[in-house]
Amino acid sequence: MNTKNNSIQKVKIRKTLKMSIFEGSFSGISASIFEYFIRPLALFLNANLFQIGILSSFPQLLISVTQLYLPDFLKRFKSRRNFVALCALIQAFMVIPIILVHYVPKNVQIPLLISFYCLYAIIGSMIVPVWASLMSDIVPKRIKGLYFGRRAMVIGVSSLIVVLFIGYLLQVSLQKVFWGFVVIFTFACVLRIISSFILMRHYDAPLHIKPEHHFSFFQFLKRSKTGNFGKYVFFVSAMSFSVFIASPYFSVYMLKRIHFGYVEYTIISVSPLLFGLLLKPVWGRIGDKFGNLFVIRVCSLVIALVPAAWLVSKNFYWLLLIQVPSGLAWSGFNLCTLNFIYDSAIPEKRVRCISYFNTMYTFSACAGAFLSGLLANYVPELWGERLLSIFAISAILRGVTLLFFYNRVKEVKRVRPFKLEKEYFKEIIPVFRPNRGYIRPVSVDIDQDTSCPVKTHNPKKSL
Repeated sequence: MNTKNNSIQKVKIRKTLKMSIFEGSFSGISASIFEYFIRPLALFLNANLFQIGILSSFPQLLISVTQLYLPDFLKRFKSRRNFVALCALIQAFMVIPIILVHYVPKNVQIPLLISFYCLYAIIGSMIVPVWASLMSDIVPKRIKGLYFGRRAMVIGVSSLIVVLFIGYLLQVSLQKVFWGFVVIFTFACVLRIISSFILMRHYDAPLHIKPEHHFSFFQFLKRSKTGNFGKYVFFVSAMSFSVFIASPYFSVYMLKRIHFGYVEYTIISVSPLLFGLLLKPVWGRIGDKFGNLFVIRVCSLVIALVPAAWLVSKNFYWLLLIQVPSGLAWSGFNLCTLNFIYDSAIPEKRVRCISYFNTMYTFSACAGAFLSGLLANYVPELWGERLLSIFAISAILRGVTLLFFYNRVKEVKRVRPFKLEKEYFKEIIPVFRPNRGYIRPVSVDIDQDTSCPVKTHNPKKSL
């Protein structure tokens, strides 16, 4: 009977891994539409710099508070799958009030847009830790990095194609820009609804949390002073603060300062996604072999230099060129940041760890965006533009963060030391071969762990 149950479970898992790729494409496109076009919509409604800063920061503040209570709220749901699917469906319909903002009096349009976007972002933030906890229990350990890397690549390709088309749509509909926004956000709503129905068909891995697995946010902070995971959370949070000093204003700089059209804006905005696509599975493979922290360190070095490159020139082709290293670095950083948490926390504590991590991360992002919103009109001009001063400050803070935390965080799993040798690259490059996809490896026993036997550092998990 046990053998039969295991076989059924493996079939369900394989189906879930396949479906998750399609679900990720739908939800990824929907999220990308908001990521790239919510600020242009606000600018279309005549939002000022401070309001753009609030639009970027206030949702992050509310998310940070929401994440504190998410693990306890989740106890009311017996199923992680059902919780995620329900939240996705509710999030989809939040698009409707966002579209209708255009029809209210002008003096309340931006406050209402910010309010509705906050609700959209809060609901989305509730999905992430629970989905991550569920999928990290489903994906076999030995291919976690590879699977999530390939999934991210598929999501990126589909999102890139759609976002580029949307940028073109807005450009050709300059006389009726608002109706262009209506079309694209309605499309995002439909895709999120489809995503919700696919999520309902996922395998719902059981999770039994005991009282001893509970720990409060203040206990988490207390342990962070000495624990490796806590230091890691503070490192990523500090990087988040530094990044969000500048990130809300790249769109303002392109659309309002150097007067790019929607097509140029879209190309520059999504080009990091394009350049990072092919390396997603490679970063995942490198993280599996040499450690996620190795990838994070390498990528952080490039990320620290990105804002400084914007100071060099306003030329479209230069800004497009610097998106190459930016996209490659962000693809690895975003992928391995979450994978590091999968390695650090046991399944019973994973939702709580991810929630508390998100609390710190989003609060830092909020603080960075809010501070830059206050400073945007008061910092000294750099080459005649205050936003360039904001970019310079962001670059300096990113560099300081990397230097301070570089040797304070340690890898938590068994890894090989990275060397520039031919045989090491042979194990990474085959990730591009079609017969080494994200489906075939799942046929291996899902409980089998074939991680590398060479051990360089394996500190006790702090959580």
